[in-house]
Amino acid sequence: MPKGNILKTLGVLASIALGVGLLYYIVAQQGIDTVISEVQRFGFWPFVGFVVISLLNFTLYSWRWTIILRRQLPEGEKMPSLWRMYWHRMTGYAVGYLTPLNQAGGEPARVALLLADGVPSKSAVASATLDIAFELCSYVVFIALGVIFALIGHQGGVGTLAIMGGGLTLAFATLVSFFFALSRGKSMAKPLFHFLRLDRVKRFRGVELWLEETEDLMGKFFSGGTSTVVGISCLSMVMVAFRVVETFYIAWGFGVSLNFAQAFLISSLPGLALILPVPAGLGIFEGGFAAVFAALAVPLDPVAFALIIRLRDGVFMALGIGHMIRTGTVWMLRKGVKTK
Repeated sequence: MPKGNILKTLGVLASIALGVGLLYYIVAQQGIDTVISEVQRFGFWPFVGFVVISLLNFTLYSWRWTIILRRQLPEGEKMPSLWRMYWHRMTGYAVGYLTPLNQAGGEPARVALLLADGVPSKSAVASATLDIAFELCSYVVFIALGVIFALIGHQGGVGTLAIMGGGLTLAFATLVSFFFALSRGKSMAKPLFHFLRLDRVKRFRGVELWLEETEDLMGKFFSGGTSTVVGISCLSMVMVAFRVVETFYIAWGFGVSLNFAQAFLISSLPGLALILPVPAGLGIFEGGFAAVFAALAVPLDPVAFALIIRLRDGVFMALGIGHMIRTGTVWMLRKGVKTK
């Protein structure tokens, strides 16, 4: 095995070991019996409701990807239905969840499924790349807003709502400005890499190239006009902000009432775990909830809270992997390949 692959494998194993160790520590602090009791207290039907809410939100993810792909396809090419894109997106989510890349690890699966539908490879790759780029941009802005709000230290009241409203407006304006800059051909990745001197790190050169290519794709995509920029920005912000709704719902299922500030911080800050190179944010995700709950004095079990989300993700994974297997079989049959 090449030295580079060995180092990558060791890095993944080390991150998994770190996550498992942290998870074990948190569970030991809470007590496994307490965690199980809290999950049972949440109940089956509230969990079903949570899954349904998340599935509805997933429609927005699929819609954004559909909009992107439609603009990438050559004229006359057949466009997969929104329902088809929904299931392809679910498969990408499932595959990405199991990789260290988390948010971006499922893109090869999405591309493969589009190819199976007869979508040209260039359009398939471009659409998946753009979709994850928009996702990451809005996600980073959302988390950054949570960090800033946490530093301000407000936790409730009318003043908090005013600050949050201004913060969300600022976040949206930042996202729109960023996309507008790209539409005018202004590069940001390369100057940022040089400013941080990351271009001198050999292993980051590939990342810099990927970011430059992605910026170029985003610039061409937004060349259609203002409505496209604003539309994608709105859709992206609504999708990540929907996490606040899910947080309110889960807390309600546990019999705990949150104010808007608490729900926003709980839904944003632990999301840092899904950006770190740890498969499924194992341990770090739970640790994020533990830290935020302690800081906000929220009477919730962080492991039980995270477990409800992971159980929902488990449903998504089952649906996504099932679709991948089913679609792969159909594709092989169409190609005349017999399966045993």
